[in-house]
Order: sequence, then C-alpha cells, then structure tokens
Amino acid sequence: MWLGTPIRRELEGISILKWSPTGDFFFSAKFDGTFYLWETNTWTSEPWSSSSGFVTGATWDPDGHMVLIAFSKSSTLGSVHFASKPPSLDAHLLPVDFLEITSLTDSQGIEKMAWDGTGERLALSYKDGDELYKGLIAVYDVKRNPLISVSLIGFIRGPGENPKPLAFSFHDKFKQGPLLSVHGVGAVAFAAPTLLFSALMFFHKQVD
Repeated sequence: MWLGTPIRRELEGISILKWSPTGDFFFSAKFDGTFYLWETNTWTSEPWSSSSGFVTGATWDPDGHMVLIAFSKSSTLGSVHFASKPPSLDAHLLPVDFLEITSLTDSQGIEKMAWDGTGERLALSYKDGDELYKGLIAVYDVKRNPLISVSLIGFIRGPGENPKPLAFSFHDKFKQGPLLSVHGVGAVAFAAPTLLFSALMFFHKQVD
C-alpha cells in the first residue's frame, strides 16, 4: 500500500502542478494568477502573484535550480532562481524576453513550452500570430551562466495548411541530440535540432 502526504493548503482552483527534477521543490499555480513554490521536506510554501494573467505553463531546468513560467497575458517568461539550497525557498523572479515572439509573429502570449533534458533547447508555442507564423513552434538555444539567456534557432512547422500544435515534448535521452515530438491537428511531427542554428525535421502523418 502506498502512503501519501495530504496537502490541504492553497490547492483550490489549481491549473498546474510541477515537481522539480530533484524532488526538492514543487510548483503549483492557480487560475487567479497566484502561484506557489513548495519545499518538500516539511511542505512549506511561499506564495507569489502575477499581474500578467494566470500561469499557462511551467518547466524546470534539469538541475532543479530554476523554473520557467509562462503567463496568459505576456510574451515574456518569468524565471524563478533559487538563491539557496533546499529546503530554503529564498528565490528571485526575473524576466526572460523573447523579442521574436512579438516582433516576428505579432503574438502577445505564449501558450505551451518544453525544455529538453540537457537544458540547451527550449520550444515554445504562442497564441495566434500573423499568417506566416501562425501555428508554428519556436525553438531556442539556451545558456545558463547562471542566469538564463536565449537565442532563436528557428521555427518548426507541421504538415498541412493550418498546423496547430496541441502538445509537444522532448525525448531527454536521444543520443543524436534533442528530439522534439509534436502532436498537432491530424498529424504527429518529430524534430531533432542537432546544431546551434540548424534543425533536422521529420514529419510523419498520423494513421487513424
């Protein structure tokens, strides 16, 4: 029989739950724009709030030292950096700008994101956008020194006239490089960005 620890605080109206890779921290977000950082030793939490809408996505770096957060009314991500080792919840929230999302796509918000297991690639989907960039996934090269910086590699487009990514995820142990699988409307696409500024893309039609 499995034994669990019931958590009875601040979990109403939850939109997202995310464990850190090390298991030392836990992230939860609510639809009212608040989110919480938890340490899992005593299950103490620290509340945060956002003026950029509610949290639409969150992903941890491979080391569990920071978490990237997307908000419903912003094309800028929040990067929460932990200043001390667990169980300390001392952390700083810093902006991570993706200028191309606004300047190239004419979109005003990020919908989904995925960070690969090496911490070197980040994939983002975004709301709406103009006709040229609508329905694409932006892939970024990521540096952590220790603050995060990003540079655009390019965009991935699925098959069909109106591609729209519904879900995507990195294969964290693919030896040839980061492998991104994408489920879209009527198709599944696979992409393996292996070089800094080039991407090898594979598309496979989904069989009904």
